[in-house]
Amino acid sequence: MDLAAIKTVGRPRDETREAAILEATIAVLSDVGYDRLTIDAVATKAKASKATVYRRWQNKAALVVDALHTLKPVLGPGEVAPCIFPDTGSLRGDLLAGLEKIGNKLSTDEGKLMAAVMTAAARDPELAAAMRTTHEEKRRSCQTVVDRAVARGELSSGGGADMLHEVVPALMYNRLLIVGEPFDNEFITRVVDDIALPLLNHNAEAKNR
Repeated sequence: MDLAAIKTVGRPRDETREAAILEATIAVLSDVGYDRLTIDAVATKAKASKATVYRRWQNKAALVVDALHTLKPVLGPGEVAPCIFPDTGSLRGDLLAGLEKIGNKLSTDEGKLMAAVMTAAARDPELAAAMRTTHEEKRRSCQTVVDRAVARGELSSGGGADMLHEVVPALMYNRLLIVGEPFDNEFITRVVDDIALPLLNHNAEAKNR
């Protein structure tokens, strides 16, 4: 018998059923938050069985991360998410435009939902591990905006991208979750002029010493 010719027959993936489960996950997440979300509740909302959910997702962390990804534009094979920071022709302009866009996003119900999940990740190692792909997208955006500045001659080194990625999102989420004030022009300008630009320039100078 040719064992190579034997194929394992499995149940084909039902894209429609998956979409219903992910939509139900967002609905339950919006209603009760991450900590109180259960696979039972999602399955009931989607009119599916728990077994159907677990065949595709090993735990609720993986399920929630996939559900959040449905809120983003669909990427084709090999594509990566576009840079958060528009190319305005200057580093300061890129940072101002990008932080304005981020602030607008975080001010929506979708943005608040994502922020709440990121907060929950501090208490849930499985969720934190599943969320690392999202952090990688943000890190790439920070590297891109810094690389542009180096190419323009505005910075002598691109080594500050990782620090930018650590500091600026923390300030944005602190504004949203702790301070509770809007992302107005004064706040965004202060973050760019008093924190982001000095940080990047200091890092570039340190690299050249």
